[in-house]
Amino acid sequence: MADGEGSVNGLQLCTRWWEASDRGAAILHYILEQVPHIYCLEAEPQPVEEEQQVQEHILYPLECFLFGEDPSDGLQKLEHKNYGSSSQQCGRVFKEGETVYSCRDCAIDPTCVLCMDCFQNSVHKGHRYKMHASSGGGFCDCGDLEAWKTGPCCSQHDLGTSVAMETVRLSFCQNHCLGFSCDGDFPFFVLFELASCLEVRGTDCRTLWMNENTYYCVLYNDEHHSYDQVIYALQRAISCDHNEAHTHTGRRAVKRGTLRTCQQVKDLIRSNSEHITQQALRVEILHSAVMAHQTFALRLGAWLQQIIGYSVGFRQVFCQVALEPGADSDKPCLISRLMLHDARLYKGARKVIHELIFCSLLMETEYKKQFAMKFTEHYKQLQEDFISDDHERNISVTALSVQIFTVPTLARQLIEEGSVIKVIIDTVMEMLREHLDNNQRFHFQGYNSDKFFRVQVIFHDLRYILISKPTTWTEQLRGKFLEGFSAFLGLLNCMQGMEEVKRQFGQHIEVEPEWEAGFSIQIQLRHILSMFQDWCSSDERVLLLAFQECHRALLRCTNQPFHSEPTDSYMCKHILHKRPYKVSQEPVSIHLPITRLLAGDCHLLSSKMCLLHHFKDALSEHLDFSAFAEHPLRCVVLAAEVSAEMWRRNGLSLVSQVYYYQDVKCRDEMFDKDIIMLQIAASKMDPNHFLMLILLRFELFEVFNGNCSSKDQWNRLTEEMLNLLIVIVGERYVPGISNVTKQDVTMREVIHLLCIEPMAHSSLVKGLPENESHETGLESVIAKVATFKKPGVSGHGLYELKKECLKEFNPFFYHYTKSQHSKAEDAQKKRRAQDGSDKALRPPVPPPFAPAFSSIVRLLCCDVFIHVLRRVLQRAVEERCTLWSEAMIQRSFQDRKRKAEAAKLHRQKIMAQMSAMQKNFIETHKMLYDNVPESGSQGDSAMEFEERHVAVGPQQGVCPADWEALTCILCQEEQEVQAQAPAMVLTACVQRSTVLTQYRGKTLSTKEGSYPLFMPPDLAVGTHTGSCGHVMHATCWQKYFEAVQNTTRNRLHAELIIDLENGEYMCPLCKSLCNTVVPLIPLEPILTLPRWIQIVVARIKGLRPAQRAGDESKHCSVLVRPKYSSSITEMLVVCATTVHRVGLQTAPNELCPHVPVMTWNTCAYTIQAIGESLFTIQWLSDCENLIPLQPRSALKKSKKNFCIPQVGLVLSIPALYQEENVDLQPSAISTAYNHLHLVQLLTMAHIVQVLLSSHGIDIHNTHLSLSLMSHRLRTSVSGSMMADRVRRGVLPFLRCAALFFNCLTGVPPPEALSNSPDSHLPLLCSYLALPCNLFQLFQEHRDTVTPLIQRWCGNEAILKALKGEINIVRYPRKRNRLIDLPEDYSVLLNQASHFKCPKSSDDERKHPTLCLFCGTMLCSQSPCCHVQLDGEEVGACTAHAASCGAGVGMFLRVRECEIVLMASRTRGSTYPAPYLDDYGETDPQLGRGNPLHLCPERYKKLQQLWQQHCILEEIARSLEVLNVMFAFEWQML
Repeated sequence: MADGEGSVNGLQLCTRWWEASDRGAAILHYILEQVPHIYCLEAEPQPVEEEQQVQEHILYPLECFLFGEDPSDGLQKLEHKNYGSSSQQCGRVFKEGETVYSCRDCAIDPTCVLCMDCFQNSVHKGHRYKMHASSGGGFCDCGDLEAWKTGPCCSQHDLGTSVAMETVRLSFCQNHCLGFSCDGDFPFFVLFELASCLEVRGTDCRTLWMNENTYYCVLYNDEHHSYDQVIYALQRAISCDHNEAHTHTGRRAVKRGTLRTCQQVKDLIRSNSEHITQQALRVEILHSAVMAHQTFALRLGAWLQQIIGYSVGFRQVFCQVALEPGADSDKPCLISRLMLHDARLYKGARKVIHELIFCSLLMETEYKKQFAMKFTEHYKQLQEDFISDDHERNISVTALSVQIFTVPTLARQLIEEGSVIKVIIDTVMEMLREHLDNNQRFHFQGYNSDKFFRVQVIFHDLRYILISKPTTWTEQLRGKFLEGFSAFLGLLNCMQGMEEVKRQFGQHIEVEPEWEAGFSIQIQLRHILSMFQDWCSSDERVLLLAFQECHRALLRCTNQPFHSEPTDSYMCKHILHKRPYKVSQEPVSIHLPITRLLAGDCHLLSSKMCLLHHFKDALSEHLDFSAFAEHPLRCVVLAAEVSAEMWRRNGLSLVSQVYYYQDVKCRDEMFDKDIIMLQIAASKMDPNHFLMLILLRFELFEVFNGNCSSKDQWNRLTEEMLNLLIVIVGERYVPGISNVTKQDVTMREVIHLLCIEPMAHSSLVKGLPENESHETGLESVIAKVATFKKPGVSGHGLYELKKECLKEFNPFFYHYTKSQHSKAEDAQKKRRAQDGSDKALRPPVPPPFAPAFSSIVRLLCCDVFIHVLRRVLQRAVEERCTLWSEAMIQRSFQDRKRKAEAAKLHRQKIMAQMSAMQKNFIETHKMLYDNVPESGSQGDSAMEFEERHVAVGPQQGVCPADWEALTCILCQEEQEVQAQAPAMVLTACVQRSTVLTQYRGKTLSTKEGSYPLFMPPDLAVGTHTGSCGHVMHATCWQKYFEAVQNTTRNRLHAELIIDLENGEYMCPLCKSLCNTVVPLIPLEPILTLPRWIQIVVARIKGLRPAQRAGDESKHCSVLVRPKYSSSITEMLVVCATTVHRVGLQTAPNELCPHVPVMTWNTCAYTIQAIGESLFTIQWLSDCENLIPLQPRSALKKSKKNFCIPQVGLVLSIPALYQEENVDLQPSAISTAYNHLHLVQLLTMAHIVQVLLSSHGIDIHNTHLSLSLMSHRLRTSVSGSMMADRVRRGVLPFLRCAALFFNCLTGVPPPEALSNSPDSHLPLLCSYLALPCNLFQLFQEHRDTVTPLIQRWCGNEAILKALKGEINIVRYPRKRNRLIDLPEDYSVLLNQASHFKCPKSSDDERKHPTLCLFCGTMLCSQSPCCHVQLDGEEVGACTAHAASCGAGVGMFLRVRECEIVLMASRTRGSTYPAPYLDDYGETDPQLGRGNPLHLCPERYKKLQQLWQQHCILEEIARSLEVLNVMFAFEWQML
């Protein structure tokens, strides 16, 4: 603070300023003193402290001066007097990536958009609308009456009354202002000025703080250097680490110190950056006072927006000040100076100024007009600055043109008063002048692509100006429009005949010529040309004058077509006097914009009956229609010769030009206009002369005069020539050429597209030309000609042509390419063959010509045409004549019959005869077929016993004794699975999973002492093993795996698909991703419950001393039986170690004592996952098989409360029979009883677990509740609420147990399990040899079970869980599903628009990404959310996937409308989002912008993809198909 002003009262300062003789100088001097005391005092900014200081010492006193009293009191008075009412316009400024909406029914043009909130509260929500991501820089048009046909305001911005200017102490506003200063040395130096003072009086900040020797080295990021390049330069220059360099992006002070030290840093940054990209980063050295004022300027801009928002009067005063001329007549107004300095400002400063303009000048109609005039006045300079700038257009002041030029009233005013059309075109010409050759035609060889792209943006402004044609014309508007039209013809004159090509003979061209630039301009001018014609057609006088001017421009063109004298050509007693010209020998250009514009004007004049008598009177010179047709005819001939492969030596550039010439992107202003010009010439010229001209230009004149030898090209050219005649005579679907409407034209286009094949809506849109509003008219006709077929869980919806529209198919449709013509012709022939109709593809009868074009039909009966047809037919009947072709005859008769059709008909007759003979044989020998029994009925009757569906216990049903012979998919040899035979293996993939987790986000600890001996009941992180089911010999697999390892290492980016280091490979047959194999083991060939328990306890006690004395690993390592072959043993080890390595993320170690436990765990987890995924489609609809039985041996090994799975007990029981040097194996009977008693014991234990985890347990009197529960279990409670709770809780366990024993024993389950789930419990109990009333287990084994229940319930961990001290898992466990998504996608977009990154405060575009597992919204692909994960920097999605999905992730990128699948830090892929538009198509990147709705079937498919653990496989398949060439940094997502 300044001396003596530590805490000056704001009102006192206000009074002092008002009493000063020069108020502006007093306030300005105060600010110059205070700002350096607030900002830039430390090397790093202190935003909280700085904001508090600037509010207290600067902004609050200024508000006091503004209101003349306390600001809060002033605001209350404004509200009380209704002076603070806001405008009806929304004016929300869009940020980059923000979703905006445009109503296709009500918007004046596509640039009229609404923000999310206004759209949701408007009538347009029920209309046809589009949504897309804003590029930034625009604002919401809600409330703008000129932007909407209906519904201009949402419910929040309804029409209000006009607000007068406030009178509360605002008299100073008429004499003083709020202003900015843009000093030449300071790119953005904004100060609060009064009394229209734009210069600091007497002194400035530099002289006030000259004694301060502190400087800043300021780095300005640009678009030339990448993010990593800037960080590299900083690290080399200031020796900072990578994390610190991250904070120095954008405009940032990277060094604070003396002038000398800052200069050294500047030189280092520039040299390091220049070394990388040959262009140095922008670095400046600023005095600390200057740096402080620049920082304050940003805050001042936000404050001014706040002040303007208080009242309409404040906004109007600000607009007056901004547009007020300077005291010096040569000095522009404030807003002009700001615009002219825009290119010198950095990104953040530009945004502040643009937002200030949005909320002030563009919100007031009158001031918006004045601002538009200033903008037009400086338009050329602004565009020059933009082209030399390196920032994008959305942060350039030139982007404001869309807010000005698209307003109809402003556009008229700017044309009349500012000659804006001429200004824009002159600006373009000035920018492209360097590309003119000696003939004043454009030649873009070696052009700068970046600069050229920026120049093309200017054409958008011309389109904005012309987007709304006038309804009334004034003389001034006519004059200025024609002035601009003449300037436009000057631009077209430079394009007329540009980039000529000449046929190459002998040697192929060495370098392909440049052609893209010319067509880029042509595409930009496509709609502009049609818009000029629309303007001309709206006024008769303008149309006649425009035609006259266009004709004169064509005559002035310097590219004269001829270099020789005219000669006479004779045919059929007719003489044509023309100059000779051959397309195959002379230069020819495909760019003829003036000729085509003249064709459009001629067409408009001819179609207007009232103007026909003025047609020739409008021009003093004679109209030479043969000259009009000359250039279009050349282009058509050029395309024909290219199709005949006469220009092959000219390379692909010419082929590409001809392609775009006839493509939907350009054809309406190129090929179609050439056809119209030829039709105009045909209607005005003598038909014989017209045909002779065509024959001359096709170089077929001598051929049809019989004076030329045979050549293959002549046949092709004759076909193209005849096709052109068909088009000229038959193509009448152009408004004005015949009596058709635009809807009729669109309908015909759609019919011919659907004749090729059924198409999706997006494909139809791509095949139709768009108007200036990006509309095709498809929706108005599609229901009349096609039926829609909805899509399934994949693909997209398709439109099929209605049968009654097939008759409209024209085999000579002129918009077909060769491939489309062939497909359409074949498709129609197949349809006709199926329907049994005539296969002749006759063209439909065309509509009659309009009167002005009716004379075209004279071509069909003129002498030359008859002569041409006669010559073609004569050659067809001559022997060994090569001067004809089948296509030539077809075009002559407009019909074609192939020999293949006759052969096909002959085959059909033969097949019909064979079918009749077969039916006759069956009828004759009917007795033979009647005596054959139905399949399976006799076999079933022969069964003398009913198959038992019991998988457990001594009553176990029949199971296959041996495996059937399996075929190796590699060597194709068969082998049975036997214990001593070589191993057969299944391909398998082991992966970590959280599909079944009960506590999402919980991770698995692998620290010493905390190994998961058994899966915890919450299933936080499990290990899943899946297989595609394909079998191989172990030896074949080993050879294949070694070959994959050797060959894959040499493939480019193969590591993106498979991880060789972790043993991954692709299944040889189905290409599923695998990382291990599972050996196939043959099935094995079974005392009271108390006796069984005694034996088991005795065996356990007997093994304990050996475990203490001997090596623990000897008894706990992977258990394999000696009776298995070494091959099977080896494969068991491979499988078990892979499970251990992947599940625990540790190094492989087959001697680790946890290997067998992890193998049992993955078996149990996989069974549950299979049951979960088969919930609704097979008999096992749910699986939950873990029960809390805790032996003391497990509790001693771990302090945690681990649960023993049933799988582990069943598979480990045989270990109790193993002793050294003794081969003691359980018999079949003992095995059966082992299984039976295990199932009974675990079922009872699980029932207890279900009851203990239920909500009915009294926590405060636990022992009483447990005693009561024990009593109820021993009594009949089948009908009580407890029984129902037990049934629901135990059913998932029984299902998983049934699945496990089905896999273990092979006994098939009862078929009735596929019926209603209500009957599952008794069937499962029967299958598992359990009583249907499970409580009978407690009654039958009362004496044995009672102490067990008391022991279980008395466990300390159980008591803690019941008291809520530890988490408890309740049964049945909840089934995990993907989060619920809204039906309307705009709801998600709304959530994304309100998303704010918790780690960033800037306005840069973010990528909101939704986790479909848990619903967390993340900030993707942004450095602000990068974190360290295991020593590696990763993005937010990768870090979240590690904790939420054990490395697997499924995310929805909201603004891009696409799914991202992730399986590791380096692998991922995109997947279609489950949202479809009304046409059954997805919309990635919101490119089409149609409303989207959730497809439940596709979302269900995504859920199955996750639950069935197929995400990793889907990623691998996607990467394999895409054939990735460049690695994407998925870890940074």
